[in-house]
Amino acid sequence: MKQFLTLLLIILWGCSSSKQVLNQKLATQNSPQKNENGFPFGKKYEYVYRLIKPVSKDRLFFSDENIFVEFVIDESFIHLRLKNKKDEKINLSLDDAQIFINALASKVVNFNYLNEFSYSPNSRLGTLDIFPNAFVELHLAPSDNVIEDSGSYDVLSFYPVVDFNDKAREKEIYGNVGRRVGLYLPVETELEIYDYYFEFQIVDVKEVGPYYPKKRQAVQAQMPSEIVIKSEGLSPSESFIASTLISFFVLISAYFIFAREKGKI
Repeated sequence: MKQFLTLLLIILWGCSSSKQVLNQKLATQNSPQKNENGFPFGKKYEYVYRLIKPVSKDRLFFSDENIFVEFVIDESFIHLRLKNKKDEKINLSLDDAQIFINALASKVVNFNYLNEFSYSPNSRLGTLDIFPNAFVELHLAPSDNVIEDSGSYDVLSFYPVVDFNDKAREKEIYGNVGRRVGLYLPVETELEIYDYYFEFQIVDVKEVGPYYPKKRQAVQAQMPSEIVIKSEGLSPSESFIASTLISFFVLISAYFIFAREKGKI
């Protein structure tokens, strides 16, 4: 009986060790791999803008007798919410709208935008009718910055936002303070056409943190997290299951051997 208990303790200790090794391997796999500087792909930055035309202010909004418009500018898009303040319908011509990057003009593309990983072009351009007290939300990008590949779309940033661990690239990013992004929006009422031009200037650069390449949600949906891509050998979970089954069969075998020696079988 003493020999059997000793054997049982050894087997249980082996199972516990296997589980501990598995947990250590999983923890290693789940932790991001970093280079010596802690940034495997470099650092990411964001630009701080202020409105300088048609008025100068730190907050990105504009209001007159016709419209009220608020802006959010990220690395690739000008997001805006425009409200019609008039008692009549106004028309917004996106076909004639343009985005200027450091004085270089480009036609706009309006996107259906969920977040930075999920967006697609909105095929409807032309003229948008905005009724009194109604508003429209737009997510505009320069057509020259839109890249299409097999039905998937990416939009380049207005200015570089990743240094890729390159000091020269980091210097270039900080050197973009003072550069500008402009937006031309023609608004038409029953009696007049208003040529609105909004210009935004970079006034600061902020370090966001480590950069990781974007993974578009459409791609992730094709590869569920349950699918394991194997290189060679067994995965840690498979190794743990195998070791547990082996330990179980060894334990059963040891019991029958012990019982046979005692004459119980």
